Amino acid sequence: MKKTIFVIDDEKDIREILKVNLVSEGYTVTAFSSAAEAAKGFESEKPDLIILDIMMEGKDGFEFCREIRSNDKFKSIPVIFLSAKSEEFDKVLGLELGGDDYMTKPFSIKELRSRIKAILRRAGDSPEDKKTAILKYKGVELNPEQYSLKVDSEEIKLTKTELNILSLFMENPGKIFTRDNIINSVRGHDVFVVDRTIDVHIMNLRKKLGDYKNIITTFSGVGYGFKE
Repeated sequence: MKKTIFVIDDEKDIREILKVNLVSEGYTVTAFSSAAEAAKGFESEKPDLIILDIMMEGKDGFEFCREIRSNDKFKSIPVIFLSAKSEEFDKVLGLELGGDDYMTKPFSIKELRSRIKAILRRAGDSPEDKKTAILKYKGVELNPEQYSLKVDSEEIKLTKTELNILSLFMENPGKIFTRDNIINSVRGHDVFVVDRTIDVHIMNLRKKLGDYKNIITTFSGVGYGFKE
């Protein structure tokens, strides 16, 4: 079955370039010039991936991503930010808001295609291919199949990447993972990741774990792991 991609960008040339190239790759592509237009599109269709500009008239990409992540129906859809904003602050903010990747304009179509394939491959893993058992540690309960985390019985929302990282740690207690190990395990070997991406996701996970934040241990100069 063809995967559906929503392209949300106020530049007509960008929309057309993306649509032509992605359709040639076998995707179904629906393009929108604003977040408001895209919101109407969501009423009739749920995409498999979103390519999202940031600087648009009306609601910007950051705000729209925040809305997607707060909606139970759409929160698991992968989001790739595609923006002229190239500062590290903007990249970090995009990831903190739940973006799965961030590319700056001008961009390489070949690289974007590679990232899309990797993200869709990870997002498309069926539950049978994963460990579906509920993972528990003290007051932390993670259900990968249901895409849910409970901390002392309170439901906590996770992004797809946060879910994958926490699952990786909880399935391998006591093991130390380098940043490269984590990237390759949860996002695919052919995905380019901006500097500090993993650190940002770890920081967000610790915030969401609250009193249990220290179960994710930093091994100085090496990486991260799950403390038994």
